[in-house]
Amino acid sequence: MFLGFYWLRELYHDAYDSGYEWFRGLTRNPRWLIMRRLARFEGVRSLFRRFQSRSIPQFSGESIFPHAASEFIVQSVANDGLYLGLNLPSEQLQDIIAYTKQYPCYGDRKPEYGFHYAQKLDAEQWYERKFVTANYFNTIETCPTIAQLSRDPLILSIAAQYLGTTPVLISSHLWWSFVTDASVQARRKAAQLFHYDLDDYRFIKFFFYLTNVDGLSGAHACVQGTHRRKKLRHELNRKRFRDSEIIDAYGIENLVTIRGSAGFGFVEDTLCFHKGMPPIWHDRLMLQLEFATCDYQMQHDRVDPRSLFVYSAYLNDPTLNRSNF
Repeated sequence: MFLGFYWLRELYHDAYDSGYEWFRGLTRNPRWLIMRRLARFEGVRSLFRRFQSRSIPQFSGESIFPHAASEFIVQSVANDGLYLGLNLPSEQLQDIIAYTKQYPCYGDRKPEYGFHYAQKLDAEQWYERKFVTANYFNTIETCPTIAQLSRDPLILSIAAQYLGTTPVLISSHLWWSFVTDASVQARRKAAQLFHYDLDDYRFIKFFFYLTNVDGLSGAHACVQGTHRRKKLRHELNRKRFRDSEIIDAYGIENLVTIRGSAGFGFVEDTLCFHKGMPPIWHDRLMLQLEFATCDYQMQHDRVDPRSLFVYSAYLNDPTLNRSNF
C-alpha cells in the first residue's frame, strides 16, 4: 500500500511539473515550449548543429583566468559534459561574498520572501515557512564582479567554441542551498533530484562554489557523458529521477560528485543528468552563468525591484501589526 501511494504521489508531481511547463510556454513563449519538446532528442540537436550559422568570434582583452586553455576545456565538456578547475581568483571571490552580505536574497525564488542571509532564521519565523533555497535577483545589474565575469574573454571564448556561434548570456543565478529537512516535492523544485536541463538546443554553464563544499554541504553531482547518450525512455519522459534509476542506467563509474573549496569552478553541459545534493553540514552558496545560442527570456534572474519585499529585523517588534506590512 505504501509503495502504491509513493508511485501515485510521484505521478502527480510529474504531471504537475509537465502541466506547469505547458502553461508557462503557452502564456509566455510558445517557441520556448516547442524547443523543450524537441531538444531532448539527440537527432534534433544534431540537425540544429548542422544547419546553424557557424561564426565563432574572437574575444580580446585580459581574462581573470590567465592560465586556462579554452580548447582543452571545450574538448573536455564535449567528451564528458564536464570540466573541473576553472577557479575564481580570490579578489573576485571576496567581491561576490561581500555582495551577498550587502544585498538581500529571496526564499525559494519568491519576490515576496526577501531577507538578508544573516537574518535567515528570524525571517523564516516571520514568514512562517522554511526555505530550501534563496536566490539573489538582478545580479548582472547590481554586482559589477558578476557582470565582469559574464564578459570575461576566456569564458566567452569557451562558450563560443562549444556552441559554434556567438554566445548569448541567458542567465546569471546566485543562490543559497540551505540545510533543512525538506519534503521530496520541495527538493524537486530545488533541483535536488536527478534531472537534465533543456534551455536551448545548445547551451553551456559555468559554476563557481562560493563556500567550501564537501559531500555533506551541497556538492553538485553529474553523470558524465549523458549529454550525448540517454536511454530513449529518458528522452521521452523528462522528469525528476531517483538516484537508483539513473545509476542503474548509466553506471556508478560515471557519477562525479564535485567537491571544492570556495572559488572552485567547473564548466558543464547540463544536458547531463545532474543534481544538487541537499546540504547536511552547512549552507552552500553558488554562482551560475549560462550561455546559449538564443535567449527565450525564460532563464534570467531579472525582477522588477518594485515587486520585491525584504524582511527587516524591526518587523519582529511584537507591538507592530503584521497586517500593516
